Amino acid sequence: MQTAQVIPFQFDAREVRTLLIDDQPWFVAADVSCALEYRIAGDMTRNLDDDEKGTQIVRTPGGDQEMLVINESGLYSAILRSRKAEAKRFKKWVTAEVLPAIRKHGRYEDSSNKMATLVGETIGTDGFHMLGSLIRGKVAALPVEVRRRATAKIWSQTHAAFGVRSATDIPANQLDAARNFVAAYSVHEGEWLPKPEKRCGTMLNDHQLYDVYFVCHHFQYLFEIFKRHSLYSFLGQHGSRAGVEMIDHFKDGYMGVWKLRKDFDDEFDAVQRRLGLNRYSEFRIR
Repeated sequence: MQTAQVIPFQFDAREVRTLLIDDQPWFVAADVSCALEYRIAGDMTRNLDDDEKGTQIVRTPGGDQEMLVINESGLYSAILRSRKAEAKRFKKWVTAEVLPAIRKHGRYEDSSNKMATLVGETIGTDGFHMLGSLIRGKVAALPVEVRRRATAKIWSQTHAAFGVRSATDIPANQLDAARNFVAAYSVHEGEWLPKPEKRCGTMLNDHQLYDVYFVCHHFQYLFEIFKRHSLYSFLGQHGSRAGVEMIDHFKDGYMGVWKLRKDFDDEFDAVQRRLGLNRYSEFRIR
């Protein structure tokens, strides 16, 4: 069994390899099943007639491999059995463009004549993997969580620069240019790092800020009164439930007041100066 000539073409972002066997087009079953969204190629070929399917040695980057292939009749049968929305569009594209072009020219050509898919005219999968290796090196220094986005951006820029939908379609004589393009692409870490989130909070005007100070100031005086007159012991000795609850709330409240005074004492003093009130507080946290 001889290795057949492979003519790759693209359906959306998927490569579908076509082979000319005795001047008749055959298709790699795995590629067609992927384009038509079958689960596996076997699901697609199981109900095909024996004369609609076969095996063929196909040259791949990993070496020659024996693959399941289907002919034109098998392709139509697979399309008709597919329930996916892509099936109708795939059939129209193959029958209206790809097959007529293969029969006429021995290759597929797109309507704008930008895609040359004769074997040896494009960089193919070998060139694709070469560029992919360069791109992986470019993004290696980025945080793991942003490498995928950065990689997609570089591929997109490469496709745009060479006017192709897939890097495999870059003309072979432009491989060095493509490698230089990727190598020269500048990756700025800051471009991919998430922007710092804006801190959300509530703004207080001077009067509201003074009210916070006012509550803190008088709560501290109450706390000092409790300590000075030993009200903790007095209430505890008399078994007052209300007294016990008051003690707990005073302790918890004092911790909150202490933190506010510690963090905002300067602001409290400043707002008194701005409002002309109390000028300077005589009571400060020690």
